[in-house]
Amino acid sequence: MRLDAHRILVPVNGEPVSERTFRWACRLAKEAKAELHALFVIEVPLVLPLEAESSEAVSDGEEILARIEAIGAEEKFKGLQANFLRARHAGPAIVMEAEDRLMDLMILGIPYRRRFGASTLGPTATYVLQNAACQVLFWRDSAANTLS
Repeated sequence: MRLDAHRILVPVNGEPVSERTFRWACRLAKEAKAELHALFVIEVPLVLPLEAESSEAVSDGEEILARIEAIGAEEKFKGLQANFLRARHAGPAIVMEAEDRLMDLMILGIPYRRRFGASTLGPTATYVLQNAACQVLFWRDSAANTLS
């Protein structure tokens, strides 16, 4: 299979499925000789100004991105761009970032989740699926990974 994407965005959130998705994206980007971008969104509640300093949230974001950079190094991927930004909601921020950076492909890791007997997507994944202009690929975790 040949991948035509030259710019790939992987939103990350620190969850194990996010890390597994990113690891797979490293391999895919390396094989396709594509740029790889990781994005962590700090969601700022509406009651606070968007620029409100939250050292805990920034620290968490830096820690998550450091782990993502370590995964990139383990996978021997060169040229990773890892960033975080502040936004009210992750979904619109991810879609706007993908548009601003002219991404060809977005890869989202989503946990295995069943509600009322059916698989469900969370609000971020749903928003991205409905609004992204680029191709969107979901990596859904297996039930076994959810239980472990």
